[in-house]
Amino acid sequence: MEQVSPTTRGRRKDVGKRDAIILAARALFLERGFAGTSMECLAGVAHVSKATLYSHFADKNALYRAIIEDKVMDYRLADFSELLCGDMRRDLELIAVSLQDLLFDDEAVAMVRMVISEARQQSPLVKIFEEAGPGRVFARIADYFESCKQRGELGLGCPHDEASLFTDLVIGHRKFMRVLMNIEKVPKAAARKKNAHEAVSTFLALKKH
Repeated sequence: MEQVSPTTRGRRKDVGKRDAIILAARALFLERGFAGTSMECLAGVAHVSKATLYSHFADKNALYRAIIEDKVMDYRLADFSELLCGDMRRDLELIAVSLQDLLFDDEAVAMVRMVISEARQQSPLVKIFEEAGPGRVFARIADYFESCKQRGELGLGCPHDEASLFTDLVIGHRKFMRVLMNIEKVPKAAARKKNAHEAVSTFLALKKH
């Protein structure tokens, strides 16, 4: 049986409190908006003291960044090296499916809607969202194409350009915008997998010409 030292026990307790804070913040930010949510209210909903809250997150900006980073990690897109097998088509399909799943996650869609509404007020959330979410994922995809280029895969060009083309194909901006506007429902898992497969096939076909 594992021996739990006071230090380990305290660390686990802290992780539990952090998770409670993140969970409360996700719900409150989406319900009340970023500006309408106070740190005091967050502490109350998370059932932690304000001292505990501030020991984990210096301010709401830091808390919001953690929420976005955690969401990216949920879909293994912060570091997807564990997903890869070395076969480019299979690797790209794994990345594309994860990206589709993240993109059409109900909470992620709600977060994008919130960021769009905040953008009108020159909110710092927009920059935080880009850095911790889309920008972070894009950088990892560009890194992947850089490693493919170094191996001489398909005569790839600039990794940044390849990542731009790939993500544009995977995201399907028209469908995503229709989901954001509640014109279409979030595509089901089978449809997302099909979309990912078609995006990868199109990308690889373009690279052969």
